[in-house]
Amino acid sequence: MEEDRRKPETRAGSSPARRRRRPSRRDEILRRAAHLFLERGFEITSLADIAEAIGISKAGLYYHFESKQGLLAAIINFGHEILELEFEKQLADCHSDEDALRRLISTYALVITREDDAAFANLAIEEMKSLLPADREQIAERKRAFLNRIRERLQRLAAAGRLRDVDITAATHTLAGMVLWLPKWYHQPGRLSAKQMAKQITDLAMHAVLPDGVRES
Repeated sequence: MEEDRRKPETRAGSSPARRRRRPSRRDEILRRAAHLFLERGFEITSLADIAEAIGISKAGLYYHFESKQGLLAAIINFGHEILELEFEKQLADCHSDEDALRRLISTYALVITREDDAAFANLAIEEMKSLLPADREQIAERKRAFLNRIRERLQRLAAAGRLRDVDITAATHTLAGMVLWLPKWYHQPGRLSAKQMAKQITDLAMHAVLPDGVRES
């Protein structure tokens, strides 16, 4: 493992204002590096390899990221930032808890199966062990936030008598797992488009937890 010498701007967290900026050179580096880590393997891919593949100097790469672990954390967090912005947009006009639950699952499925964004989700699955402890915990907290979004909707539905007789914790992790592992086995192009796959996953999830007559299309 490389020494942790990150600058403050490469820490895992990002402010909402920063997340809303236009795509930058840094964003391009994160996307390209994510694909390189997946193709070659995180352990054997150096910052020098990434700099050469992207076409910038090693010093230019070190300007943004001072360690390979810091770069990995930034990549995974970038994926979460993309997802969270989509949630904000898709959940802004929800008219019911059923609708919110459907949009959570559908949005997650669509984002993490997009060609450019699937790499972030796969690295979050495969390389959490390679992160520094502080970054691993911070990213785990973001994952828990997604689980809590699902849990809260299920709890509200249960309180309103609009949920099947299921354990909330079991249902939460089952629904999340249905989408979290999508990038591991679904690849484009496939027999189903990303949109069709997202609908299939969402329909299955809603059928699993909502009684007949409650599900929304």
